[in-house]
Order: sequence, then structure tokens, then C-alpha cells
Amino acid sequence: MNRLAHLASHSISRRSLLQGAAALGAAAAFPLPAFAQEAGTVTWWDIFQPLIPLHEKMWAEYAATHPGKVAYTGMNPADMMQALQLANRSNQMPDVFNVPGGGADQVNLLQAAGWFAPLADSFSFDKPFQREVLAEGFTTFGGKLYSFPIFSFRQTATSLWYFKDGYAAAGGDAAAGPQTWEEARRVAKAATKDGKYGMLLPLQFADRMTQHLVELAQAAGASGAIDWKTGEYAYASQPFLDALNFLLGFQQDGSLHPASSSLDARQGRARWAAGESLMFFDGPWNSGVLSGNFKEVIDGIDVVRVPYPEAAAGSSFTYRGPTTGTFFVSAQSKQVDLASDVLQQLTSEEYYVGLAERMDQPPLDLSAVEKANVHPGYRKVVSGYADYVRLSPDALIRNPAIAQVYAEMKPVTPGLGEIIQGAFAGAFSDPKPVLQQFADQMTAERARAVEKVAATGATVSVDDWKFDAWAPGEDFTSDKY
Repeated sequence: MNRLAHLASHSISRRSLLQGAAALGAAAAFPLPAFAQEAGTVTWWDIFQPLIPLHEKMWAEYAATHPGKVAYTGMNPADMMQALQLANRSNQMPDVFNVPGGGADQVNLLQAAGWFAPLADSFSFDKPFQREVLAEGFTTFGGKLYSFPIFSFRQTATSLWYFKDGYAAAGGDAAAGPQTWEEARRVAKAATKDGKYGMLLPLQFADRMTQHLVELAQAAGASGAIDWKTGEYAYASQPFLDALNFLLGFQQDGSLHPASSSLDARQGRARWAAGESLMFFDGPWNSGVLSGNFKEVIDGIDVVRVPYPEAAAGSSFTYRGPTTGTFFVSAQSKQVDLASDVLQQLTSEEYYVGLAERMDQPPLDLSAVEKANVHPGYRKVVSGYADYVRLSPDALIRNPAIAQVYAEMKPVTPGLGEIIQGAFAGAFSDPKPVLQQFADQMTAERARAVEKVAATGATVSVDDWKFDAWAPGEDFTSDKY
């Protein structure tokens, strides 16, 4: 997995946000970063180490023309939440910080605990592509703007990357690429010979395999893990079964790299880039990694969108929910106006172009990629998102009390990623009853959590996950709630 994507998805226990003084007492000696006290200095903590060069350039330019500067502390993702909790207790919060994990449930819990200050009234975020990502419980609370994303929700982790020469040698149209599932399997099988394979999957990485399965199921007609028309978990629906069988088909055909079961995304990418496999699923950040570590092969590689079954041609979409803001201003900050002004620099065209040139997650303004100095592969994969990635609904926007439900829900094991691993390991021959059991367990756990939260006086219902206005292929915009 790429560095930014890994940091942005770093798992933080929901309950760790609620543990309070008892949990922090044992960590009393945890060293806090140096805290600059002088007026006019915005203290800033985050875990986005790869963005440091871009941010330092921006802060230097800001300090040259404004009466303010930034004192930055880069944090280890594993330590960030503990440091923030201790800083909050001792009234030493940085002016600006990011929330590790960044899930809406986590952000809502911290907002309820009084961690954030709204951005200054002077802060502007009103371009059309900016307004479309604002959502109550994600970036706004009580109608006030608290944060904003810097990356676009229009992205996937399941674009299909391939070697052009190898694809042509296996009888495929290298210019068109493996658009459909059927074509991908056919060419992968033809390419499997002489110690090389058609496909490599990062089976050891359960979370990434979950992303792949969900996005492939969406390309086959699912709305996602939840059927937004019914509010029910969709893991045992036909699109999910078809997507899993599509992936298993590479193993059945003998075209799956045999080391797949022991590889994560980073290891798998290296083996693929070394020419051991023709194809590899990955996100847009693959361009950045290839440019940095595998320059000798990047120009021989092409990419297509998330592939789909032939029957879905012309009507295949993937969906992603709204994202929370990336950075927040502390409620303890005594210079909210200055912090907001510094954050305003993260909304400029120059900043979006700079983000694009990292060739990682796409910038919020996808059009900035056309102005950026990036590899053609990155430009191609990102420009395609506008055509097929759509905004899905989220129950939390409809009802903020859903955050309490998410905090109450316990993990169901084995999870979807482990079920995928079990299917490839031959733990069962028919995935449908296994996926149905998982869906039933998720349904039961959600119902239990809803009942417990409702008993506290909150108004919540499983119907909060049902959206009559949802339609395939359309963005679920704020007016549809």
C-alpha cells in the first residue's frame, strides 16, 4: 500500500477515543512534541510525512508575505492519537492536527468531546467541486464548517495495471486493455507460461482484498457493502458472488501467481513490477511508487478502470461515501483566525497541482492533474474517475446518532478479507452460505448496537441505512437526503 493511503487508513480503535483518564494514566510519561507558545506561530501535527516538502514550501511562501508561520511536528501514526489525548488533557493541543484513521465515527466522537473549533468566517470553500464534498458530520457540524478534505473521494484501489508488450503477446489489445472480466481472465491464462503468470493478488493483505472485492462487486451492479435501497448488508448478493468467483477464476485457470497467498500489496507490486505477473490491481498511487522505485518499467505499463463483467458494459460504476476533513483546528487554539488562514492555502490551485505531482491519492480538484507534471498513467487513471466513480449516501449524514451505533458495534470475525483468504485457501467450496452468514452476523450486530443506543434515548433505527432516492450511476448529493 502507498504511504499516504496507509497513513490515511491507519486503524484506530473507536473505543480508544473514549477511554479517558484511566487509559491515559499509564502513559503519563509519554513525551509530547515541542509546543511553540509564541503568538503568530501555528503549531501543526500530522502523520502525512510524504507531504512535508509540499507543505514546507507552502508555509515558507506564506511566512514571507503574512504575519504568521508554522511550527510543524511529524508524528508516527501509532503514537499520534495517544499524543493528542495527552495534549488535550494538559491544554497543550496543537493549533492544527489531523485525526489518525479519520473515520466519520471517530471525528463525531471527538467533536462531541469538544476537540474542534469551527474555521473562521473568513475561510472560503465555495467552488462547485468543494461544495459537493461538504457534509454534516463529516466536515460541518451544526451548519458550521470545521474541516475539508484535500483528496478527492473519486478514486478506487482496483484499477487494473498491466504490461503493454506482454498483453499484446498474449493476444490482447494493449491499447484497449482488460476492460472486462472475461477479457482479463482470457489474456491472463494465455500469458501464463515460462514461469510468468497472468495475475498477482495481495491475498495476505485482507483489507486491500476487501477493497478489491467491494469495488469489483460495485462494477457488477452492487451499491456497496450495503444495499442502499433496502438498507441491508449485500455481501451475499449476486454481484459479490460474481466478483469473488471472478477473482477465484484466476486460481482455477492456473494464471494466479502462486506466491499471492503470502504477499501484501507492497510485496506484490514489487514482484509484479519485476515482470513475474502481467496484471496487478492497484490505486492511482501506483504511478508514484513506480516512478520512484521502478522507473525502468513504468513507461511499458498501462492502466484501465475497474474492470466489469461484459453484461455491465455501459452501466458499470463504483461508489465511495463522503470523506471527513483532513485537518482540524483545536478548540484550545487561541489563534483560530490565523490557523484558518494557513489552512486556506490548502484550497488553492497551486496546492492541488502540488498534490497531484505527488502522484498519490488524487487531489480534491481532479482538473489540477491536467496542469500537473505527472506520468501519463497517473493522468489517465485519475481522469477516468469522473466517468465512473460516484458519491454514495451515508447514514451518519442523515442521523448523527449513528456515530454512537458505529462506536458500539463490535467486529464480526472472520471478516470479509478473511473470508476471501479462506476461499482461495480452499476452506469451503461454495462461498454463498459463508457470505450469507457474514451478512447475517453484521445485520445482527448492527441491530444489537442500534437497540443499545436507542435505549440511551437516542433516536436511531436500521431504517437510517435505507435511501429511497438512491439510484445507480448517480451522485447521492446533499439534496437527496
